[in-house]
Amino acid sequence: MVREIIKPTKNSINIQIPDEYINKKLEFIIFPIEENEKIDKKSYQTQSDIESLGGVFSKYADPSKRDLEDKAWEMHVVDKYK
Repeated sequence: MVREIIKPTKNSINIQIPDEYINKKLEFIIFPIEENEKIDKKSYQTQSDIESLGGVFSKYADPSKRDLEDKAWEMHVVDKYK
């Protein structure tokens, strides 16, 4: 996802998109932000935000399967593509 807040000085803008978005359907939404509206830069999703959620679901974890976590992806790929 790309999110950018700009203050245009004319009625046209040039948008540069990431290479991985080429040949994909994209949605552009433009709406004004009130001048007195604060923009919380922390609300942008960053890798550290995602990493901080790591323990959120620990209460649902099955401790007896914790040893399988290290090789879970490898086991899944082997099982799926035997």
